[in-house]
Amino acid sequence: MREIIKTDNVSYSKYEELLTKRDELKKKAFQYYRAYIREFGDMILEIFQIKIECIKKKKTIEFYQRAINQGSVVDRDALNAYLIKEMEEYQKQLDDMINDNKASKSFERISEMDMLRIKSIYRKLAKLIHPDINPIVVDNENLMDLWNRIVIAYQCNELKEIQELEVLVHKALEQLGVDEIEIDIPDINIKIDELNKEIHDIQTTDPFLYKYLLEDENAVEEKKQSLAQELEEYQNYAKELDDVIETLVSGGVSIVWRMN
Repeated sequence: MREIIKTDNVSYSKYEELLTKRDELKKKAFQYYRAYIREFGDMILEIFQIKIECIKKKKTIEFYQRAINQGSVVDRDALNAYLIKEMEEYQKQLDDMINDNKASKSFERISEMDMLRIKSIYRKLAKLIHPDINPIVVDNENLMDLWNRIVIAYQCNELKEIQELEVLVHKALEQLGVDEIEIDIPDINIKIDELNKEIHDIQTTDPFLYKYLLEDENAVEEKKQSLAQELEEYQNYAKELDDVIETLVSGGVSIVWRMN
């Protein structure tokens, strides 16, 4: 069993306590975010899909209008290439949202006992290789990779994964010849102040604040009504843009298609 030799600085215990609290709050915020997406994700996704369709229609109108102003015809292939380029970032956002929505729906709930086991293992591993505690981790690619995997397993409540990572951490430290870890945190009181601020920021912003929305049935229903109204507004706007495009096509813009 590896032994942690703590600095004599009396602030260390406070620093470690705040690090643990900060990481636990981050995990809770992540859980609230997942719950929020499970509740509202489909509606948010539908809104974003029609929103980018509206953006695409507006860019089409701008392309047509430039052709009219210049007295030229619209090359359909050039228009398609332009739209693909212009919409590339929006499409990436949409793909990310779709994947996030799927991940949130498949997020598994676990027992309280398993939650406690995950928390216990995480705390032990944090004392060993948390980058803010153990300075050798930052410069060691393997340990840093293990730590990043630990954070993900912790946030996603993956008991089997974090148990396996515990074994890998001890093996990695053994290969490095590390039997004792001496902890000395420079500027520890400044770091304590920074942690207190970070904890406050987490607790007073989204996604942590989603907790209070999700616990209020009336607030959930109001949110759904608000999203439904936003969706309807974008649907009406999309129809307006379609009318503009139809007017341009029938009234002034000439379009050509290249033949293969």
